[in-house]
Amino acid sequence: MPPISSQARRFVAGGQTGTYALNDEAVARLRAGEPILMLTLGDPQTAPHPAIIAATNAALAQGRTHYSPVTGEPEFRAAVAVSEGADVDNVVVMPGAQAAGFAAISAVAGPGDEVILSDPHYATYPAILAATGATARLVPVRETDLGFDVAAIAAAVTARTRAIFLTSPSNPTGAALSIDDFARLAALCERHDLWLVVDEVYRHFRYDGPHIGAWVHGPPGRTIVLGSLSKSHAMPGFRLGWLIAPEPLVGAIAGLCSAAYFGVSQFVQDAGVAALTLPEAAFADYRRGFASRAALVVERANAITGILARMPAGGMFVMLDIRSLMPDDHGFATRLLREHLVAVNPGSLFGSGAAGHLRISLTPDAGVLDEAMQRIGRLAAAISS
Repeated sequence: MPPISSQARRFVAGGQTGTYALNDEAVARLRAGEPILMLTLGDPQTAPHPAIIAATNAALAQGRTHYSPVTGEPEFRAAVAVSEGADVDNVVVMPGAQAAGFAAISAVAGPGDEVILSDPHYATYPAILAATGATARLVPVRETDLGFDVAAIAAAVTARTRAIFLTSPSNPTGAALSIDDFARLAALCERHDLWLVVDEVYRHFRYDGPHIGAWVHGPPGRTIVLGSLSKSHAMPGFRLGWLIAPEPLVGAIAGLCSAAYFGVSQFVQDAGVAALTLPEAAFADYRRGFASRAALVVERANAITGILARMPAGGMFVMLDIRSLMPDDHGFATRLLREHLVAVNPGSLFGSGAAGHLRISLTPDAGVLDEAMQRIGRLAAAISS
């Protein structure tokens, strides 16, 4: 076989081969008929709002199946701009926030550059960096609450640093950036001529107060925001997201979109307009459900000897600290799946900073989560005995 390109080798080197092995095993066993309790992915189990389905069907019936402008349909871009407090010219429509993240880093960093990530971080970020040729510089979160440590981020900046890439609220920890954090990050970016890239796909899931957005509070002219409807509006399969960036960067990102995506389906964007123009009250119960399930998991976890949990500031997950019980989080997760039919992600999947933790998805209903926590308790008791 002829050799593959150096670019392709970077994809392989930065990929996640094998890291989702437990989830893949669980999915295979579930499809084979085994009663696996799935607590791995942030894949909402709630169906999209009926108005979103109706808009999708109407768009298909009206023949909205042609090419769209590479930066997005004007109506959807306008709806995103209103929801995010941005100008239309700052919005680029993407096939999900994952694509938006790749486009953002591709536009601001390349071979020889460094991008600061928190440790832990979302599992696909190292692959994004590797694909662009940039190098990840990992900064540990605070041990006390798994929150972002801006002082440590500042200390990690080097002459090669081009961007700081964070998620707020965080996946996996649920930590969220404060106004003070943004003020300090803004000063840091100004001082060192850096970009701040913030993934805000969980912005509608804040449990400790209102969301504090990067576009408003980040450094002007240096902030890129990623967003999508997958979590907030229970539309993961629609693959509809966006990127908000300063206008001078939008042209470069549009060029990348032309090369890689060439637009997002018209009917999908019409569904997005319907989603963003529905009143917030239409999603209130859906979003509140995550907060109540987070509280349930934290309560159940802290009743298990050897396991600790904190209420996250937001997001769709709770982290269980099992270090005093069994530091090998992958080993615990493997036994949990194979002996008790519960699938969770080991924390080490998200970086060494989450080793000794389990990430619990809050997407199942309360009954499933309660049963899963009972089974986790039984495994913990067996390990302790």
